[in-house]
Amino acid sequence: MPQVPIIMPQLGESIAEATIVDIKVKPGDEVVPDQEIIDVETNKAVMGVTTPCKGKIDKITVQLKETYPVGTVLGYVEASEEDAARFKKTVPKPPKGTAAMEIPGREEQATVAARQRDGEGVRRTGGLPVPAAGKGAGFLSPRVRARMAELQLTNADLAGIPPTGAGSRITIKDLENFLQKIENQTAHEASAIRAGVAEAMRRSWTRPLSTIGSSVNLDPILQNRQSRDPKPGPGL
Repeated sequence: MPQVPIIMPQLGESIAEATIVDIKVKPGDEVVPDQEIIDVETNKAVMGVTTPCKGKIDKITVQLKETYPVGTVLGYVEASEEDAARFKKTVPKPPKGTAAMEIPGREEQATVAARQRDGEGVRRTGGLPVPAAGKGAGFLSPRVRARMAELQLTNADLAGIPPTGAGSRITIKDLENFLQKIENQTAHEASAIRAGVAEAMRRSWTRPLSTIGSSVNLDPILQNRQSRDPKPGPGL
């Protein structure tokens, strides 16, 4: 029978990914249109993913507690010819051998990795790989921004992270992998110049800032100005 894919929907303007928290059906279960079959969690709420049409669940292609970007195929529904034609979907080809199902963004990730191996588009400076055209982070999900705030990172700090999310977005997995690479880097003693700059920045940051003010009552002066005729000039 024709199969209609169950797609991770766009759950909000600022939502790029969601985590699977509950799968309510199993292969072989009969479903009706708009039936909630999977619960997904974003940084804002838990929402349900519904079936696109009536039919029978053929398979579920995602795992609990895993995070997937918008547009990922979550499973397939065996539908009628009419429903399949309405959704303009054809029967997907099963993966050969034991190859895992590809999700959006993996192809771009493989391309970036290949370019890094070939030395294209990357400056090798002995540190972390940084794309030559990196200009900082673009759109970031609330989950990524919360992690950045926790680590006191800025958008410029993410310039070296190859994005793998939908629309070339940096996902939370990209950020965590980047942090893991940093932890695995060999530490070297800072030069005298860097140590001096760091010490000056530390002093600037830790130096207390204060403002001293005094209260002045201008009412007598203002009353005196208003009582004069003709009015005095700005020198008084």
